[in-house]
Amino acid sequence: MNLDKIFSWIAGIVIACAAVGQLDALQNWVMRAQAKVIYESRSSTWGSPRFFATPINPPRPVKSRLNVN
Repeated sequence: MNLDKIFSWIAGIVIACAAVGQLDALQNWVMRAQAKVIYESRSSTWGSPRFFATPINPPRPVKSRLNVN
């Protein structure tokens, strides 16, 4: 099966889901499948799954920086 046939099938599925009103469910299913593939293909050397680490030194409150009593 070449890419032209796959794209035809994908376009048909998307049009059918849009016609029935289930496009959100299809998009949710696709995103879950992508997340599963990424999770299963990860390396053991990736480390923590957190993308945005918490800052080491949180900023001080504005009042103390301005020396307002």
